[in-house]
Amino acid sequence: MTFYRLALATLLLVFCVVLAGGIVRTTGSGMGCPDWPKCFGRYIPPTDISQLPPDYKTAFAVQGKQIADFDAFKTWVEYINRLLGALLGIVILILVVESRKIWKHDKWLPVLSVLLLIVTGFVGWLGSVVVATDLEPVKITIHMMTSVVIIFLATVVVFRASRINDQQRIEQNNSPQLVLGQKRLQLLIVAALLLTLSQIIMGTQVREQVDMIAKMLEGRWREQWIEQLSMVFVVHRSASWLFVLLNGAIIWYIARMVNVSEDSLSLRLRRLSMGLMTLIVGEIVLGILMAYFAIPKFAQPLHLLFAMGIFCLQSFLLLTTMHGKQKKQSV
Repeated sequence: MTFYRLALATLLLVFCVVLAGGIVRTTGSGMGCPDWPKCFGRYIPPTDISQLPPDYKTAFAVQGKQIADFDAFKTWVEYINRLLGALLGIVILILVVESRKIWKHDKWLPVLSVLLLIVTGFVGWLGSVVVATDLEPVKITIHMMTSVVIIFLATVVVFRASRINDQQRIEQNNSPQLVLGQKRLQLLIVAALLLTLSQIIMGTQVREQVDMIAKMLEGRWREQWIEQLSMVFVVHRSASWLFVLLNGAIIWYIARMVNVSEDSLSLRLRRLSMGLMTLIVGEIVLGILMAYFAIPKFAQPLHLLFAMGIFCLQSFLLLTTMHGKQKKQSV
């Protein structure tokens, strides 16, 4: 397996962990395992209440509070989420080891790989804190936002590894038509990245409110949840129009720049922009479903996953345009 493929597998696994985390939160499985790193004191969690001691609610109390009744589904949803997180840590550790073999080609890749491992380890530790504090909303949000950092670092690693993986194609990225006006495109992408990040932050705040409302209403009357959200939701929803316009401008700009050019940089920009457009359309549809159809459970983790995917593709676009400009200046 080449380093590039390993880096790509790492990035895909990060998205699997993000999706699993979204499912955990949507299904209310965050306390499916009341202890960490074990689950009910076991490395392999129970499948039936008969496997637990009679006083399990007290024995595994969190912050002095008895835990809820045992639910095998929630326990295994949380356990699978933890397994994916552990697998991600192992894969990143392998990435760090393999990065030593290519440091002569790119000295930043070992540094970025180690940094990725450190941040992932921090997220794992923070996960234990979230469990220990009985899913405190602020800590859940911090836990999720650090996932954005992981995605960005993994994206940079994949991008830099791809340059080594196919250096011959990179050397062909010397199209004057593309370099002309890239500064404006880069500014648009940076603005889109910042807006996406702010939308993710506001989205997590909205999600915190949804969780509180759901807990208060004991999961009932979902059609009334949206009405009880604060102005953060209104701002988040209104900003989506600017989000669509800004990303639409990026896609239009790229389409005009690449035109019918078939060089490798043009093809990469075209594919990234089409992927970005697809995710944005999906994000809009999911947003409408949640706002007008009582926040269906399946839409919540997908909404987060698509947002992370958009952030990832925007990062790829920025790195690609920056690299194209640097290559042109060195010619």
